[in-house]
Amino acid sequence: MGDKEIYRLNDDISFRKCFLFDDDKLTFGDCTNFSTLERNWRTYYSCNQDGIHFHCTAHPEIELGIVDTSYSSVVYQCPKCRKNIEIENPRELKSRCLRMLNIPEFKDAKLVRLDDWYVHEIKERKKDESGYWITTNVKTDKDGDTIIVVYVGHKDSSEKAQFFIKPEKGQLTSDHKDMDPAKVLSKIEVYFKGRTLIQEYDN
Repeated sequence: MGDKEIYRLNDDISFRKCFLFDDDKLTFGDCTNFSTLERNWRTYYSCNQDGIHFHCTAHPEIELGIVDTSYSSVVYQCPKCRKNIEIENPRELKSRCLRMLNIPEFKDAKLVRLDDWYVHEIKERKKDESGYWITTNVKTDKDGDTIIVVYVGHKDSSEKAQFFIKPEKGQLTSDHKDMDPAKVLSKIEVYFKGRTLIQEYDN
């Protein structure tokens, strides 16, 4: 019994996930508002409140009861303190609870910028005996096309040249905010289907 968890929503309402929160089951557990359905000759229990049950914040061990309902609102009451709590939008109240439950689930989620690139699919780094290094990333842009990002640098400098190869679009570009490619390359050739792009650099 010590593993039960009740989450505080505000000064009036707290909530919990019942036994049927994730799925229909063969027993109702601690759910207090359920319905039954027959499936494969067996009786399954389903929570009528989407697995969310409201409790009194002042008396968290006590589940709130419904004392009045209208077309769009519900009045809850704690049987102990007799305080009425009117909720104008019960569905939104459940959504608030679900959003709170999602916070720890997504706390360490990877942030993906849909207006830029998706997370890299392939990443490789190689270092030449001369001291130069090259790193490649294969990404996807917002149009769903492939972008091969090539970084080239030298071990004695933190600067790098950056190139963008777009196979579907047949493009080769570089980032002018980075190091001048002529410091690390004399020429770059990219072979696409039906065409070859060559860029040469002078010191």
